[in-house]
Amino acid sequence: MGWYLCYFLHRHLDFRREELQALADMAGCGADIKWREPHGGVDHSPFWRVYIPTEELAVEVCRRSVLTRALIEVWGEGDTQEELNAAVKAFPDERKDPYIAEGTTFKVCVEDFGKTEHGTEKNPWSHVVARIDALKPVLQFRGRARMKGPQHLFWSIESANADDLKGVPSDIPPRRYFGRVVATGDRSPLSKYDLKKRRYLGPTSMDVEMGLIMCNMIQARPGGVVWDPFCGTGSLLINAAHFGAFTMGSDIDIRVIKWGKKDKRTGQNVDVWTNFEDYGLEPPVGLLRMDLHKHSWTALAHVEGTLQGVVGDPPYGVRAGGRKSGGRKRGTDGAVKPVPEEHRENHIPSTAPYPFSECMDDLMDTSARLLAMGGRLAFFIPAAADPEDAAAAGVDSVPSHPALKLRASSVQLLSGRWGRRLVTFEKVKPYDAAIAKAARETLRERRKTEGGVEDLLERMREIVYQPRGGDGPGVDEDGNAKPRRKRGTGPSGGKFTPTPSKPEAAAALRAAGGGGGGGGSDGGSGGGEVGAMHRAHSAVGVKMDKAKRPEFRGKNT
Repeated sequence: MGWYLCYFLHRHLDFRREELQALADMAGCGADIKWREPHGGVDHSPFWRVYIPTEELAVEVCRRSVLTRALIEVWGEGDTQEELNAAVKAFPDERKDPYIAEGTTFKVCVEDFGKTEHGTEKNPWSHVVARIDALKPVLQFRGRARMKGPQHLFWSIESANADDLKGVPSDIPPRRYFGRVVATGDRSPLSKYDLKKRRYLGPTSMDVEMGLIMCNMIQARPGGVVWDPFCGTGSLLINAAHFGAFTMGSDIDIRVIKWGKKDKRTGQNVDVWTNFEDYGLEPPVGLLRMDLHKHSWTALAHVEGTLQGVVGDPPYGVRAGGRKSGGRKRGTDGAVKPVPEEHRENHIPSTAPYPFSECMDDLMDTSARLLAMGGRLAFFIPAAADPEDAAAAGVDSVPSHPALKLRASSVQLLSGRWGRRLVTFEKVKPYDAAIAKAARETLRERRKTEGGVEDLLERMREIVYQPRGGDGPGVDEDGNAKPRRKRGTGPSGGKFTPTPSKPEAAAALRAAGGGGGGGGSDGGSGGGEVGAMHRAHSAVGVKMDKAKRPEFRGKNT
């Protein structure tokens, strides 16, 4: 009890301690949690030390963690086997004896970092036996080894030398550990809820691992309701329901909420409800066609303070802008005509553009009103790796609200330059409409001078949709950003024909004016030599001889 070796997975590095802290807060021991830097002081090392008051709490904190491999009572560590043995020998006998005594069962596993050891074909366990034999001078197991269901589990861990590390940073120093496993994390839901196996899925469905992390951050648990305001096909709702919470979802797109789609294999109609049925989870308490800007609870006081958590992934608007209710034409008197009765069944409500800053303000204000005291909100906002880009977000770099306290801020980089930040808030003050309104107005004024998330998004659009050549802007005739074309596609999006013979290609290239490097283009088919080559393909029109084409390896329909 006390200090444990927290062996993290080498994934989502900025989320690992934040997730465990959120689970400790839920277990009631968050204020007691202490951290020690790993050996070598390398922040991204998987070997951190954490203080948890009791072993029972350690089990409770770790049992639903997605990013923690195990919490280990370390009996010894060192840079060499000799140092490890000396440390194990010095560990108090009264702490070791109950777990190695006669009548007990045990199992030793090799759980190395950055390398993998294997046994021989004749003896698959030889590498484990070698580790046990190396400890025999200082540690004798008097119980029986049992591969399945042992009473006590031990891990022998070695961090690989820098020259042997594969796929992980080489600045993590080598180290050896041996100890008793107190608790392990749970990654079994990743297989159970695998998106590839799900029948009803959308193009922006949250991946299972991150969805589970988000639901841990809001402490989803039995006895409360978790709301996703952008639920789509219900991925985050499924993750919250896995942890026992009641769920409720809303989305502005009535098609995804009400109609679903046909399953290609069975022809059956599938939707959010069938996803819950397939997993044997408690179905949502409700699914609503609704958006944050004009939601159904605007004037309902009795719903305030009722939610356990709010979790979502708002639309950023880099490729497809967010939408809110509105946009319908009004009559001369300013009123909106009602939808005729015969069209109501299949009516798709009109929408208007929804800037991300406005969406974020609505999300935080609505959550501050609907959450119970101590309830949590977690959602993603755009982020940048480059300090200059990140500074463009100004006052919105980390959002704020007078009733909410920031508990965690973790960045997930999706490329070398751009990513997203998961911000987690806890409701710490009762909601006051006047104070909230004043704070929102102040925030809007500060954005004018200090910048905000819209400035960061504009930077992202400039990079993602930058012009492909020439002096013209990278926008279409309506002023909307034009995305970059994928490699290997022509001006109309179709595939180019295979390369023609060299003399014909060279002649066409010269005719197209492409011999030099780096020149501009007409903006339609690429710039410089590459653009000229593209036009050459179209001009010549010579296709590869059928006899030279590779064998077809796709699916026959």
